Parts: sequence; C-alpha cells; structure tokens
Amino acid sequence: MDAHFFRALTGELEENLKGRRVEKIFAPAEGVWTFALQSKGGKEYLLFRPAKSVGLLFLSRVKPVNPPSPPSQVMWLRKRLAGRRLFEAHHDWINLRIAFTLSPWKQRDKYRYLLLDMKKGVSLIHDLPEGFPAPVTWPSYEEARSDDEVWRNFPQISPPLRKTLSGLPEEKGRNLLNRLEDGITDHFYISEKKGELTAPRVWSNPKGEEQAYDSAIEASSIYGEKILFPVMERMENAEQRSTLKSGKKKFKKIFKRIEQEEERLRSMQARKIEAEALQAEMYRLKDLRELDRVTVNHPEHGEMEVELDPLLTPAENMEKIFRFAAKAQRGFKHMERRKQEVEAEHELFLKANLMPSTDKGRKKKNIEIPKKYKSIAASLFISSDGFLMIRGKNSKANHEILSKVSSVFDYWFHVQGGPGSHVILKRDHPGQEVPEQTLREAAILAALKSYRTNDSKADVMCALVKDVRKVKGWAHGQVAVDSVLQNLHVDIDQSLEEKLAKK
Repeated sequence: MDAHFFRALTGELEENLKGRRVEKIFAPAEGVWTFALQSKGGKEYLLFRPAKSVGLLFLSRVKPVNPPSPPSQVMWLRKRLAGRRLFEAHHDWINLRIAFTLSPWKQRDKYRYLLLDMKKGVSLIHDLPEGFPAPVTWPSYEEARSDDEVWRNFPQISPPLRKTLSGLPEEKGRNLLNRLEDGITDHFYISEKKGELTAPRVWSNPKGEEQAYDSAIEASSIYGEKILFPVMERMENAEQRSTLKSGKKKFKKIFKRIEQEEERLRSMQARKIEAEALQAEMYRLKDLRELDRVTVNHPEHGEMEVELDPLLTPAENMEKIFRFAAKAQRGFKHMERRKQEVEAEHELFLKANLMPSTDKGRKKKNIEIPKKYKSIAASLFISSDGFLMIRGKNSKANHEILSKVSSVFDYWFHVQGGPGSHVILKRDHPGQEVPEQTLREAAILAALKSYRTNDSKADVMCALVKDVRKVKGWAHGQVAVDSVLQNLHVDIDQSLEEKLAKK
C-alpha cells in the first residue's frame, strides 16, 4: 500500500472508528483479519490483510465467510480485545503502521494498544514501540525526480510516485511534492491497466483509465472488496492455502538467513575499530609475541580490549582484522543485491497468490470449478457473460448450495408461487455488476427446474444470498426471503440448459 494513501486512510479511519466497540474478531482466510465493529446502521467490518505491496485495510458491510473453527491466535485475541473501544490513533505512516488506543482491560496496564502493521500483522501491545512514530525526512524535488534509488532513504518516494514526478512539468511536480509533505490530499485514484487494478493513490495518472473518489475510506473499500473477496473464494481450495502457507514459510526462512548473515558481517566490520586501535599502538606492540588479548587505546573510541590469535604477531593480527573488515564491506554489497532479488521474488509470489486473476475478458467457458462443488448434487452453468451459476438437483442440494458454496453477496433465484430449484449466481465481489442477460439466464434456469417448466413464461425472484435465510425446523430447501432485489418476468427457453451447461 502506498504510504501517502495509508496516511490519508488512517487519518479518516481514526475519526470514523473513534469510540466504536470491537465486538468480535475473525480470520476468514490465511493472513486476513476481520474486526466486527459496533455500528448504528448494522454491523460493519474492518478487514485487514498485512502485506507491504498488496496489503489491504478497508471497511465493509459484508462479512466474509469464516472457517468453522477459528485459529488459536484468533481466540487469544478475542479474549483480550472483544468488547473494548477504539480511541485516538498513533500514526507511523512512513512504516505503514497505526496503533489505536484501547479502552481499559481487566488488567489496566496491559494490552493498551491495537497495532496494525502492514509488514508484520496484528498485535496487542502494552506500550508503543521505541521510535514510534518514526521521524519523516524529505528529499529535494530534484533528488526525488531524478534518483532511481531515492526510495531507499526516503521510502515515501515510491517508484510510481517518482515516475509521476518525472512526467509532470516542474511547477506541477513541485506542487505535488509540497502537498504530499504537508499531508494535503483531496482526491484518491484507482486506475485499471490490462484488467489489473492499481492500489489507491493520492495522485492522478492522466495517461490511464482511472476513477476518482473524495474519500480514502470509500476508495479503499471499493478496491479492497474487488481484490480480497475473489482471492478468499480461491483460497477455500486446500491446495491454494497450502501453497500460500508453505511459500510464506519459505520466504520467512530466507529473510531470516539474510538477517543472520548481515549480523555476522556487521560484527566482522565492527572489528575494524580494533584494528585501528592496534595500528595506533603498534609502536609498543610490534615486538610482543603469543598474546591472546591486549588492551589498547583508540584515538576516538578510547580504551578497549582486543582478542588476538596467539599464533600471529600483533601486526599480523591487525592485518587479518583489516582484511576481514574489508571482506565484510564487500559482503554487504552482495547481501544487498541478494536481498533485492529475494524481495522481488517475494513480491511476485504475493501478487500471484494474494491478487485475483487479471483476465479482463469475462466471457469464457474454462472457469475452474472448486472441488467443494463436486460433493453437491448440483448442475453447473456458465452464462453468456462468463458468470458461474449453480442449480440444486434436489432439496438437500438446494440447502447445500446456500450453506456451502455461496457468498453473502451472490445472487439467489427462485420461481415465484410454487416449488422449484434454487439457483445461485456467483459474483467475484460485492460491487460487481451483472449484465441483464446473465440475470435473465439465471432466472430461466430456475424456472426450467420448477413447477413452471412447461409454461412459456414465468416470474422469478432475485435476492442477495444474505437476505435468504434457512429457518430452523423447516425442511431442506425451504427458506425465508427478507428482501427481494427484483422480480424477473422471463420467456422460458427449453434449449438454454444445453447451451450453458458446464462441460
């Protein structure tokens, strides 16, 4: 997530969430957190997926489907966070971190802050970390515009931002940089390129197709729902979950080894001071032999004790330490290059597993069907516009497609006035629009497997799955519908099943 967007978003979230109670915590998928929040207009959910480049933080009215058994970490967090209120926030936007002050717990000095860290995840902490928030320094306009490596010392000048600055006239570029430094953001932009959405930014990209929003919360919600819900649907596949989990472990081990090697090189390089101290006092040490340690004075760092190899003379020890320090210096360059390579591989891995497919064209017949559908007695269809539709073959299947394969934002169809099969029209995310032709095809499929199958026309209800309830004590397949989106009057086409059937 872009640091400037994170800065604006967390500023808005602080005002929006202040005083609200956290009612429950969930983990709907690997690496995803859901916080159910008290809200006047019905429950609202804060969804958080930590990941530096593809991280998400947004509010939604839609509750993701959760696993039947919550992980132990979720249970631990529930006991210490549920029922507590969020108050003022502490912002460390340059490092993509925000800490919310919490209302007191039963042990008043414990778990006083909820920390959301885009790089490390969720934690409850007693006190803010040292150096929180980190000081923010800024480069000159010329440096931000021309230095390819400026982001190393100034992480808020990301490569996309530097590219934008390079493409703007000087006056506009300076103005943009000044506004970002002052934290002034009026609009938020989401662009699309080759079917792939870019994460929200606070600057416009006039060369691409983009949508502007007045609120960072709105922009993050629209982007977050479009990105996260399709991925969570895909992550219900056990193989996909295993791939993500094992991949994360692999990269964690690699980064740990890099850290250990860097620490070893730092300790080697630090001994250069010892060699300098030996050099400064070599006049009195050169004739000594078989020393395992010696006390010397460094011109700047004062008195210190230096361990020596007794098989070498003091001069040979000095040369050896200098040689190792130089080797460490060269090693740092290699480790920096290696770290960049691993970080690039890590980014590609996360994008492949935490981002939806970038297919722009929806009209396709080769939709991959999740394994969970195979255990249900249901017929599968692909609409003319490429949407997956599921129709139950019996009352048990009608019950199962609602409880096992449907998301709350999917569409449900059923003929009016009598018995018939349920049809579920799958959507990728809550805001996805469905063409009229696909809606009518789903309605016809519902009518074809109902008491109206031999009629020329039928009336079919369409509702959101979240508004269709299974009622305790009722037979399988019987439901209560709290709200109907629309009623469709359709001509029944007997050949449609064969045309749309998933082969």
